[in-house]
Amino acid sequence: MALGLNILKENTDYFGLDIGTNSIKAVQLKKAFGKYELISFGSAPVPEGVSQSDSEIDQRKIAEVIKKLIHSMHLVTKNVIVSLPGSTVFTTVINIPKMPMAELKKAVKYQAEQSIPLKISEVKIDWQIIGEVPSKNELMVMIIAAPISKTKKIVDTVEAAGLELCAVEINAIASARSLQTGEALYLIVDIGTFVTEITIVKGGVTALTRTISVGGQVITRAIAQGLGLEESQAEQFKRKFGIEKDKMEGQIFKAAKSVLNNLHEEIDRSIKYYSNQAGENLNLIKLTGGGSRMLGIQNFLAENLGMNVIYGNPWAQVVHKPDINNQLASNALDFAVSVGLAMRGM
Repeated sequence: MALGLNILKENTDYFGLDIGTNSIKAVQLKKAFGKYELISFGSAPVPEGVSQSDSEIDQRKIAEVIKKLIHSMHLVTKNVIVSLPGSTVFTTVINIPKMPMAELKKAVKYQAEQSIPLKISEVKIDWQIIGEVPSKNELMVMIIAAPISKTKKIVDTVEAAGLELCAVEINAIASARSLQTGEALYLIVDIGTFVTEITIVKGGVTALTRTISVGGQVITRAIAQGLGLEESQAEQFKRKFGIEKDKMEGQIFKAAKSVLNNLHEEIDRSIKYYSNQAGENLNLIKLTGGGSRMLGIQNFLAENLGMNVIYGNPWAQVVHKPDINNQLASNALDFAVSVGLAMRGM
């Protein structure tokens, strides 16, 4: 899925670029003897509020951060693959009768026009077959629509950084690629600053993705309001004690409980929806994203969802020097998208 930009060429170097809310991550890999090898990786902080802005001034600030990051990583290629967060795109899954590919393309286009609550002239549309319904002789097709204004912002920012944009996809698909380690079916919970992206992956293919308005900053605000603290102090408490019930007499957990309940209820709703549609049960969750560092979140989700919850490791498929093991392990939760993007062109 490339949202209208898919000009990857064989035997050409690329790197993955994840422009996040608080930081920018970049990764370059190469593939040799069937394995991914790490060439370079790095990250740089983004000034507060800049990444969410559409102003040209702030886009130039982002471009400057990218330039400095690329320089510090000693990257020689200007070819880049970037992603869009799920919160900026519309996704839907439709069932459609099996038919020849030429007919399927026309049918999907028609269904997209009927299903997407946006003007078709204002979006870029992509789609992929994610499964089958043998009993009905149907295909399950995921449709993704990205506002042209959002893709243009990415294009302008990347060009301002002096790079050549070769493909654009969504975070969920990139994360699914980097966190795939052989499991047939699992769910990714990517907890970001303001939102959480929920992605169900079957056989390495994204089968469902949705975004909910719960993120690390939302939890911090709930703690601040519940305990009568400034947000900066609430953030410090959250980082030190997390939401573990035996810390600070459970006050932090109580303050954040309503937001946390919303999080696990939305995850549960996604799981049940998929199970009803596909007739399969999920029993594994992979956590990623900076917000999943919060102490206690793994146990909280495991207890409330009755599932096995582990931390995803995007570096698991990547060969690297042993002396950076600790460095990669410490930032694994931040690099799922950028590693997945770097893998895309191989």
